[in-house]
Amino acid sequence: MVKHNLNQLASNTLMRLLLFIVCLVKGTAPAIAQDSVRANINQIFLTVNNFNIEQAAEKLYLHTDKTYYAIDDTLYFKAYLLQATNLTGSVKSGVMYVEIANDSNRVMKRTVHPVYRGVAAGQITLDSKEFPQGEYTLRAYTNWIRNVGESCVFKKQFMINHINSKEWLITYKTQATTIADKSRIQLNLRVNQIDQSPAGLRKLQLKLTDGQRTIFKNDAETDLGGQLAMDFNLPQKADSKRLSLTIQDLRKGETDRKVYIPLTLNRPDHVDLQFMPEGGYLLAANPTRVAFKALNEDGYGADILGDIYDTKNRKITTFTSLHKGIGTFDLTPEINETYIAKVKLPDGTYKTYALPTVQASGIALKVNNIFNSDSIEVTLNSTPDIASVGHAYYLIGHSRGVVHYGSALRITNIRKKIWVSKKLFPSGVVHFTLTDLSKKALSERIVFIDHDDDIKIHVSANKPVYKQRDSVALNIQVTDADGAPLQGSFSIAVTDDAQAKTDSISFTSITTHMLLASNLNGTIEDPGFYYKCSTDSTKWKMLDNLLLAQGWVKYNWNDAFLPAKPFAYNAEPEFVISGRVSNIFNKPVANSGITLFSKKPMMITDTVTNSKGAFIFKGIMPTDTTVYFLQAKNKKGKSFNVGIEMDEFKPPAFMSPIERLVPWYVNIDTGSIIAVKKQVLLQENYKRLTGGNVLRDVVIKSKRIIKDSKNLNGAGEADLIIDEAELEKAGRTTLGDLMRNRVKGFGVKATKEGKFYYHILGNLLHLVIDGINTDFFLPEGASRYEFLNEYFDYYDAEEIKGIEVMSRPSYASRYTSEFLNPMESPFKHSFIEVTTRSGHGPFVKKAVGTYVFRPTPFTIYKPFYAPKYKVNSIPDMTDIRSTIHWDANIITNQDGKATINFYTSDNTGTYTYVIEGADMAGSIGSARGTISVK
Repeated sequence: MVKHNLNQLASNTLMRLLLFIVCLVKGTAPAIAQDSVRANINQIFLTVNNFNIEQAAEKLYLHTDKTYYAIDDTLYFKAYLLQATNLTGSVKSGVMYVEIANDSNRVMKRTVHPVYRGVAAGQITLDSKEFPQGEYTLRAYTNWIRNVGESCVFKKQFMINHINSKEWLITYKTQATTIADKSRIQLNLRVNQIDQSPAGLRKLQLKLTDGQRTIFKNDAETDLGGQLAMDFNLPQKADSKRLSLTIQDLRKGETDRKVYIPLTLNRPDHVDLQFMPEGGYLLAANPTRVAFKALNEDGYGADILGDIYDTKNRKITTFTSLHKGIGTFDLTPEINETYIAKVKLPDGTYKTYALPTVQASGIALKVNNIFNSDSIEVTLNSTPDIASVGHAYYLIGHSRGVVHYGSALRITNIRKKIWVSKKLFPSGVVHFTLTDLSKKALSERIVFIDHDDDIKIHVSANKPVYKQRDSVALNIQVTDADGAPLQGSFSIAVTDDAQAKTDSISFTSITTHMLLASNLNGTIEDPGFYYKCSTDSTKWKMLDNLLLAQGWVKYNWNDAFLPAKPFAYNAEPEFVISGRVSNIFNKPVANSGITLFSKKPMMITDTVTNSKGAFIFKGIMPTDTTVYFLQAKNKKGKSFNVGIEMDEFKPPAFMSPIERLVPWYVNIDTGSIIAVKKQVLLQENYKRLTGGNVLRDVVIKSKRIIKDSKNLNGAGEADLIIDEAELEKAGRTTLGDLMRNRVKGFGVKATKEGKFYYHILGNLLHLVIDGINTDFFLPEGASRYEFLNEYFDYYDAEEIKGIEVMSRPSYASRYTSEFLNPMESPFKHSFIEVTTRSGHGPFVKKAVGTYVFRPTPFTIYKPFYAPKYKVNSIPDMTDIRSTIHWDANIITNQDGKATINFYTSDNTGTYTYVIEGADMAGSIGSARGTISVK
């Protein structure tokens, strides 16, 4: 189906393209043989088309119910996985990975979801134990998407808030001065209560970090007005973009109160200013439009004003940003001249920035995407030496990786202008690439085309105004651009503006993501600003500036003409269990019988390995508690001298986002304070009406017993026991990571001689595996630290049945007398007893012929729960949900219609709905609106 769609698209485009080329060649390039042109352009077309058929690139978008959440909330989402070339539903991948990382880029949760014909849905519970208040990044990808790189992974930053009456409101300002190349930062803080009264005379601890490194930790006290001032030196090596200030209340009984502030300096002399000439470079004596982008230290756009000077200190022109630090200016550079930009700083000094070097020879594109015009003006500017030679070039127009326009041009003048119809291209980002006859890209420019042909979603409510706990019916009618009804798959989120208002400017819709953001490198600030900009000439110009400044696109033209490379990551049409069987010499074992067992659900199946020792099991749906046991047998039917190596998903490592979100309580404005106070009042009323906090049940836990443990103290006798149930949840976590995460006081120390060793609370650590002390195998003179590291890195939770820690003398003494000198003090030693599944002791090998496989289970979508009320139900303010309604499974009928039913909550005000979706045949769209509740 994928190949058929692409070939049909290619065939239609090719017919239009060849007809156009023949006319073009007759009129503008008579010296180039028509047959040769047709053959070369045809070859370019087929090469690029075939390349994209092989790539079958996917684009992924997640519609979430909100843009920020409360602690213990649930994040709902629907995923749209589409083919990049034509935006039809992808059938390449049937497995999708979703993860949430904290502000330190540590993955807090990863879930796996089945994808069916390009759609998936799920939810993630934001348990406050796992997700405290703070900044997080939602990421989603398929294994196939990883071949394109991190830039194509869906990412969305969001905050988890804990708004309550005990929170502080923090206002801060910073001022930087530079003395002898050292930055001195003046920090002024004001701490207020939620009611805006000052938190005066409070003893606080202030801790400043730049990631993992602590810059300072000081105690301080606010004055009567809740204000505090301090200054500090910022080390030169400090990462100013990752500064974080943690403020902790030091009063007795209040030490749990902490607030986190992403500290932004935004020093004017540290603005990052980049210049991008249209077409790629400055050409001598050629009028050039130069785009620029200015970023503050926080990664967001900086308004900027400056002047351009040459080497003779002549002011050539002035430039100023138009939107979010982005703007353009015109420059006709002179040969052998260099240019700089001067920006005046607040202290009266100037900072200079170099412009790109002027090229004495070359050719570059200049594109004028005229507002409300049906054509694009393309100008080829060249230096006289290029024009005098009269070389031929190819101008290629391609969108979503498919060539839609091609022409052969012989350059005989320094300036050549042609017009290209916008009707040749679909809506979205269009690439114009100028190449030489060897197809090497010489100059590129991207523009945006909007045919206003996205899906039209019309919404009508059954009432003009609703009451509390009222029944709502939203009738939706979905059509294409010509008004014809469309069947499709859609999702809707309805949220209470008082608790989760969605900003239309910063909001990214499926349309802006698929047609714009996913085609550009870097982050687009306020992507919603550019939505439907084809109706606004000013926004149209700002969008064109964005493409000039940020238009070094993800698609690399030259890749299509390079030798094919094997894909690093295979597509996953479905979940499979696969691997290889090898013998003790690591040679594949063909025709080896493999049996797969599962208790919950009960399942037994088998297969045999192929000539390469590989095996695969299909048609399996992994659930929450599923554990698979695999057993391999050699040709004699014995599980001896054979081992199983599994194909397991290895999660990628992603970069931390440059941009940082500001918590709700930092530098809050008056309007937001009013909204926060309303939320606090809602929560306090809710607690009062529902009885406040609920007492937790008291649970008496019995001792944990590790089956087959060789614990010298007896079953369950240890300071800490990690049993099989807990290890099952740990998956592939290494023994070392288990120790670091679960054993208090576990770490590394150095002797006076500089030798490292592991310890628990200062006591020398000994590792015992299946009753055998690993010290027995420690080579003389070897590093104890490196020796134990091999075991800590090798063993993982799937190979271990239990871990018991003996650190107190009452438990450690039995081990010291057994394995060490009986006179040795038990106060200086700690022991870890590890019970493995193989039971073979400290030998670095897996259990012979068997494997315990615990895949990450599929997360199955659970429909959103909301109460249903009887007529005239009396509101009592116990229903204050922020997500009023969520539905990820809206399917329009053949008339393009669907009805969405839900009930309002007890909270009055404005509710915002956002509907997004696709017909899965190439059209996408979204709509937003409001309903009023009084």
